[in-house]
Amino acid sequence: MSNPWCYLLRRYGAEEDMPTGDEISAAVKELYEENLAGMTEGDYEEHGAGSLRYGYDEGPMYLLEITRHGTARWEEWADQDYETQLCPTREVEALPQEKAVLLWTCLAAGDIEAVRFHFQTA
Repeated sequence: MSNPWCYLLRRYGAEEDMPTGDEISAAVKELYEENLAGMTEGDYEEHGAGSLRYGYDEGPMYLLEITRHGTARWEEWADQDYETQLCPTREVEALPQEKAVLLWTCLAAGDIEAVRFHFQTA
């Protein structure tokens, strides 16, 4: 298996390669704390989610998307082209901000089992 890669796609489009814990915390805060001057509800809704992808060039790839309302979606793919899904998308609602930081941190560290466990027990 090749070396892993990880990308954090922040709410407003910035992308971080191999994000640090501080970058993950800031991205989650950006999702949950909506206090930018001049932004409307429509603006926030348009930019309503962020995601973290972790994978390998030859697969597999894992995706954890979190929305501004705390809905988290977990996907597992055989490849980074989204051609073969390994299992159905799993979703949890009302994910607390602290748990969002923890799950993205686990995924960025390659701890796939910790993320899977959360979606199996939620």
